[in-house]
Amino acid sequence: MSELGVFVYCAAIGFAAAATLASFYQWVTSEQAELFAVKRTVPGVAFAVLFSMFCGPFLVMRRVVSALRAREIAALPALIGVVIAGMWSVCAGIFYVSILVSA
Repeated sequence: MSELGVFVYCAAIGFAAAATLASFYQWVTSEQAELFAVKRTVPGVAFAVLFSMFCGPFLVMRRVVSALRAREIAALPALIGVVIAGMWSVCAGIFYVSILVSA
């Protein structure tokens, strides 16, 4: 498999995992997931950071898409958000694939 293929595969795995975790959180709590939702306890802050770390690509893309639909954001900031979410997805995908390979 070429390097580009591995790159795209890791991006897809990372984004799919982020969307799955965010959807599961919404299903369990009946509220939408947000980046770094502030909690007042130490375990709550730790959960918010870990949750944002693993669900971040999906949450960023959801915000970009909703801002584009409402015409609240220009094309260049939206493109920057997409690139950030894409690279974040690649990093998360590499993490997940490395866990699968090592198991």
